[in-house]
Amino acid sequence: MQQLVSGIVIIAIAAALAFYGTQLAREGWTKVFPGKPIEQSSAVTRPYVIVASTELVVPQDPSKPIQVNFNLKNSGQTGANGQFTDFTYYFSIKPEQREFSYQSSDATSFSLAPSEQWRGHFFPTFLLSVEKLKALNSGAARLFVYAKGEYHDSSGKRYSLPFARMYHPSVAGHLAMPPDDIVFK
Repeated sequence: MQQLVSGIVIIAIAAALAFYGTQLAREGWTKVFPGKPIEQSSAVTRPYVIVASTELVVPQDPSKPIQVNFNLKNSGQTGANGQFTDFTYYFSIKPEQREFSYQSSDATSFSLAPSEQWRGHFFPTFLLSVEKLKALNSGAARLFVYAKGEYHDSSGKRYSLPFARMYHPSVAGHLAMPPDDIVFK
């Protein structure tokens, strides 16, 4: 019986310490971020949309164009609505070329709930011949796919979502992030 009472007392003390510790932590948070309780902080509740994966689909028939598949993911706490515009591809045989222009294209819209993924597709008219594929694999040529992207939360606050990938022969999906010195304008 004495052990039971001792156990209940210890549990009660631990619960009281946990409650007051939480209150102290909350007060400390509001001192660091005055005027915004943790529940209302936009950094905590905003959507965070990322390009989770990309894949270059090369058709078996070389007379058919390539396809780019990509997955977006919202890892934030609120929903997001957005779009991509000016999807562009560029096949370059100039290794010194660092600037690439966008081509105008229709917008592709998306809507993501928290933790939701969305699969998008880009259908360029680029035909990947055997010669072009050899040039890409040897490093004599480069293939870029890119677009302008953005999304917004329910209050209308906008966030940038750039999309830029380049062909890489040894990466899963054959698309990797381009070097930092490449500019899309």
